[in-house]
Amino acid sequence: MFWLALRTLQARRTAFLGSFVALVCTCSLITACGLLFQSALTSHPPAERYRGVPLVVSGKQSLSFTYGSGDGKNTEHVSLPERVRPTADLAGQLSAVPGVADVVTDVSLPVGIAAGGTEIATSDTVQLHGWSSARLTPYRLTHGRAPSAPGEVVVDSVLAHSAKLDPGARVSLADTDRVPGSYLVVGVAAHQHAHPAPAVFVTDAEARRLTGGAVDVFGVYPATGTATATVATAVGQALRGLPLTVRTGDSRGTAEFLDVDNALENVVALSATFGGISMVVALFVLAGTLALSVQQRQRELALLRAIGATGGQIRLLVCGETLALTALASVPGLALGAVLAWIIRAVLADHDVAPRAMRLDIGWIPLLVAAAATALTAQLAVLVTGRRAGRLHPAQALVEAAVPAARLGPGRLLLGLLCAAGGIITVAATSSLSGGVLTAIAAGAVMLLLVSAGLLGPLVSRLALALLGPFIRGLSRTTGFLAVANSRAHTRRVTSVFIPLVLCTALGGTLVFLQTSRSHAGHVQSRDRVLADRALDSRHGLPVSFVSTVRAVPGVTAAAGITPTTVVTGGWDSYAAQAITPEGGASGLLDLDVAAGSLDDLRGNAVAMSTAQVHGKHIGDTVRLWLGDGTQRDLRLAAIYRRSIGFGDYLLPYAVVARHTTSPLIQTVLARTVPRAHVDFAELAAANPGLRIRDSATLASADQDQEDLGAWTNYLLVALLIAFAAIAVVNTLAMATLARGREFATLRLTGATRHQVMRMVHWEAVLITVIALVVGTAITATTLVPFSEGISGNGTPYVPPLWAAALLGTALLLAMAGSLLPARAVLRARGEESSATG
Repeated sequence: MFWLALRTLQARRTAFLGSFVALVCTCSLITACGLLFQSALTSHPPAERYRGVPLVVSGKQSLSFTYGSGDGKNTEHVSLPERVRPTADLAGQLSAVPGVADVVTDVSLPVGIAAGGTEIATSDTVQLHGWSSARLTPYRLTHGRAPSAPGEVVVDSVLAHSAKLDPGARVSLADTDRVPGSYLVVGVAAHQHAHPAPAVFVTDAEARRLTGGAVDVFGVYPATGTATATVATAVGQALRGLPLTVRTGDSRGTAEFLDVDNALENVVALSATFGGISMVVALFVLAGTLALSVQQRQRELALLRAIGATGGQIRLLVCGETLALTALASVPGLALGAVLAWIIRAVLADHDVAPRAMRLDIGWIPLLVAAAATALTAQLAVLVTGRRAGRLHPAQALVEAAVPAARLGPGRLLLGLLCAAGGIITVAATSSLSGGVLTAIAAGAVMLLLVSAGLLGPLVSRLALALLGPFIRGLSRTTGFLAVANSRAHTRRVTSVFIPLVLCTALGGTLVFLQTSRSHAGHVQSRDRVLADRALDSRHGLPVSFVSTVRAVPGVTAAAGITPTTVVTGGWDSYAAQAITPEGGASGLLDLDVAAGSLDDLRGNAVAMSTAQVHGKHIGDTVRLWLGDGTQRDLRLAAIYRRSIGFGDYLLPYAVVARHTTSPLIQTVLARTVPRAHVDFAELAAANPGLRIRDSATLASADQDQEDLGAWTNYLLVALLIAFAAIAVVNTLAMATLARGREFATLRLTGATRHQVMRMVHWEAVLITVIALVVGTAITATTLVPFSEGISGNGTPYVPPLWAAALLGTALLLAMAGSLLPARAVLRARGEESSATG
């Protein structure tokens, strides 16, 4: 039968073209996701700051949670975004390890640098280090000498060249001190074969004072003649049981660029999620396309059954054809997938979603997996159609080849109703959920409802035709009548054609309008949340003591510092959070729409959380959290608030997170001034070069810009899925129309003109589009309402009219293009054939 399948493909190349296109698109999407997944796993940020040291010891940037016991034991790992710091006294223990020649401590502190009262512009934030750590890169003095006193600094050659700094110049450094300190440039250092962030070096004692004695990394130098691997093993054994990691080779860059590692993990999650959704979408598309292909060959399969082919042979024939077609489609699909992955990687990097250090890794494993996944998806898609074609008796097969079956099988009807019920029940359950859980459950509900629409498609088609038929016949007594009658006689074909359109409108509408609803809710909450008149910040951050400086400005009635962080609640759940200083400082500056408790009680070991994360807790209860560096804290619940979009689900006193964040600086200082009074911040800005003073509207806009960055990623993925669905729509419609040459010829023989046939196809396309839009809109509305309830607290989704019109107009345009253009080609071919015969 496999030989017969190959002969069939060869003889009916045009008939299988639509299925081939669908398989190529499927393979391309899965390949792109697989390549991005592997690229994120295998990419490492290059070692820049630690290029000159063979081995580094840094904190373990993950937290492990173990559940269950015995065979049910499971361990989950959560990435920690804040730097996990080793203790400073570990240097002595490392020095005692056999084979270790020297140990160098390193700490990085973001600072602002200015000369002559003007901030020096740099491509990246300037980092302050102790001079002894200069050898880790390594830096070499090119002018002057090393710093030896607290007020001395060495600048790197890039800074020196851009700001024309020579030994003897004066610069000010904005660091953790309340007032930027004045430093004398005593030297210029240059690095070779590395591209670290801009750097300045002070004495080790000064670095310890400014950072509170914190240590980021230990650089370990092996003794002469001792292999790095041998020392790494010995150091690992000496540190066994401690939350530390020994890094060599390419992994040294991970100890330097924590954000790169987190970004790579985001790409892994993104590609895995998108790959899973793509396979489900491909299953829908292929099921409709392959089912239509088998329906068009019903007469051929009926003849095979009539001359003695068994049901198993028919199923083997259909599966063999699909397998051979998949093998042929995999070659261009894999190539296009690699190109698509390269484009997506470049776009993600340009928008800072993926790190620029990530390189596309085209390995054989993701290519093999993509080809296998495409074949598996295709076989699953053709399974039901092949089983039905093989289950028909010869006489029944011949009858259905002439007159398609009008009834749904009881099994298909029952399964369709169960999927519809399951989708509705799942949607109803999401009304009390929010966040990522809501997204996952509602996405599953969309898929269940789409499956139900596909299974009950013939029934939906007959019901829709019964309602729309009189209206269409009233508009066009001849071609409208033909369109309605033709559609009623071929409800299975109508189903195969409108399901891709339903997929396009339902999935696209749900994902797009879910994001617009969230963005709109975030915009409203950002606008209403900020009560402060001014927001002060700088590129590198501000010292905690700067809050008191702002509060002392005449006309300022309240001021508080706020900085973002992350907390872990157990398992794999991590959430955005904010830390505020002073304690209780949110009053009068932030309106978080408190539902219970008071932000004034946010003092000591306390926490406020959003309504989305309450989960049955009450004011005064103990909340166990793990801070961004993995430190466990038990906190008292002081307040519950509603406005969390673009802000975070947790609010903590800064004292709780102090020394548990990567930078000891705060991000923003909020200030409220006397109403209608002119408050002059000019003196403050002059004393702090690089200080930015913004109004509350600008701050809300900045919060929304950060929220829109995540929205942009979702829009990119939705655009790819809609493009795939759009190709499937045109492809399926073209397949269905091109196979109707005999039908069009019969209509022409009975007296219909070419114009009337085209008008009939036009009305059929209108019918299919209306059915698809009604079903797709129903599914979208069913899922969007609980989504909106979980996001904004009301069940009204935000649907921009232009976006809705664009989605509906695209669906109509696709239906018309996929029907009318192939119909015109068929009629032209038939006309030329008739002329040649005549």
